[in-house]
Amino acid sequence: MVITLIGYRGTGKSTVGVQLAARLDWDFVDTDQEIEHTAGKSIAEIFAKDGESRFRDLERNELQRQLARENVIISAGGGAILDDQSRQRMSAAGPVVWLQASVETIVKRLQSDASTASSRPSLTDGGIFDEVSDVLLQREPLYAEAASLMISTNHRDIDSIVDEIITQLPADGVQC
Repeated sequence: MVITLIGYRGTGKSTVGVQLAARLDWDFVDTDQEIEHTAGKSIAEIFAKDGESRFRDLERNELQRQLARENVIISAGGGAILDDQSRQRMSAAGPVVWLQASVETIVKRLQSDASTASSRPSLTDGGIFDEVSDVLLQREPLYAEAASLMISTNHRDIDSIVDEIITQLPADGVQC
């Protein structure tokens, strides 16, 4: 079984994923980090030099590769749900956990992350608050379609989020 974490950037997918994997004694993979490692450049550089469509191809291929594994927690890129096949593959591989946060929380987290500007491309021409609002509005129906669990990460510590995920996982697929 695979557990895939989805959600907008800054909702805690990587942070939660590392802790969840440790608790389950599973592997953890951040698909964005894998793409950057394979491509030898940041996602922002891929967007700038090769275009968003090339990045989405890399994202789809990396996600497909990781979904073929067993006992792995995958932090999928925020836009991985844009691809119909990726959404279907995630759901077929195991539980898909949508980590949610308010626009205000996401903006605060992104602004406090020093790597945001250099590694994460702007997705719109607006300011950060408008960008997060606009992109979330477009993606929320796709997150909802793919998700088997929805967990709020607003004003919560990592342990409580991981506890909630574990208690909602199917008992037949996870050994703690």
